[in-house]
Amino acid sequence: MMKKRLSILLLLFASVAAATAQSAKAVSIADSLTAVALFGDNGWGGTPTMWTLQMKLDSVASNDDLVALARSHPNAAARAVAFRILVTRRDSRYRDILYSSLHDTARFREQSFDVISRNNVANSMVEMMIDHPGFMSYRDSLRYDSLFRAEPQLMEIAPHLYKTFLEMPKQSDFDRIFSPQDSATLDSILFFTPNLNHIAHRTHILDNQPLDERHYRRLHEMYYDEGFAPALQHLCRYRRETDKAAVIECLLEYSKGLNERHVKEGPEGRTIQGLWAVALWPDHDFLPALREVRDYEVRRTHYDYARIRFFYLALMAYDDDLSYGFIDETLRMTGSDPSTRKYHLEYFREAYEKHPNPRYQDLLDKYSRID
Repeated sequence: MMKKRLSILLLLFASVAAATAQSAKAVSIADSLTAVALFGDNGWGGTPTMWTLQMKLDSVASNDDLVALARSHPNAAARAVAFRILVTRRDSRYRDILYSSLHDTARFREQSFDVISRNNVANSMVEMMIDHPGFMSYRDSLRYDSLFRAEPQLMEIAPHLYKTFLEMPKQSDFDRIFSPQDSATLDSILFFTPNLNHIAHRTHILDNQPLDERHYRRLHEMYYDEGFAPALQHLCRYRRETDKAAVIECLLEYSKGLNERHVKEGPEGRTIQGLWAVALWPDHDFLPALREVRDYEVRRTHYDYARIRFFYLALMAYDDDLSYGFIDETLRMTGSDPSTRKYHLEYFREAYEKHPNPRYQDLLDKYSRID
């Protein structure tokens, strides 16, 4: 009996020692993870070193190892990778890690084929759930399905994309990983939790918020207290007089962050956010500031294409004789420089095609005939 107990103890000791050694190996690999490789191809036919390390970690780490690494490893990249592996293993503990890591702003390098960028841990984890090409949420699988059904020619133009879609996990898999209810919960948390500006998905969920006084108060906090510039256009859906000053302030930041040659030298102003806000709230109180933006853009030597595009979208939103004259005057002002006229006319036409309005059709015809 004593020998039997001793044998059992020895087996238990050996098992614990093996598990400890395995955990130590997982930690050692995680220590070497200084970046995250999203794919096993570096864009040149080779395999990224980080991808090889990630595969090794997947092969030796237990789920308990991954939980520990995702929660507290000092390497930001290691925390992100451990979380990704844990999710693909369908371990439900990823939920607690996801929600407890939403303020983890530690940054790391991220490689997608031959493109190197920067990401942060919280944003990486959220992207894993809602936007990663190899592991999309149930909601995104529906979005892609709708895309292919609405655009059947995509199956012929990009068969590899459709093949990827067909190979995605099915609804039953998503139900076990990240259900529509999970997705809605995450959206709500990202909307109502303060200081999550580092998570890109937050911008997208604002589009889906219904008009509601509670949502207005939260948007107000995001913009005025937390400095989240994309919240401005959503505030403007409520058309409150008290928010007009913020729109004008943004519009008048047209030269902020630019040098005397109009080239970017630092963080730019929020003029695009202001123009976007005007497109949603075309109030005549914004016209003086719009004229200043126009005068600056017409004389620039280095164009801001996005700003020109939003400028015309904002003016067309007024849909009145005053805006017609404003656009006519602007296009006439660009006539002395062929490049300036070319870009302004191009983006005016693009704005028109995006939101066709017969009021402005003859302006397109008129300036398209000018050599």
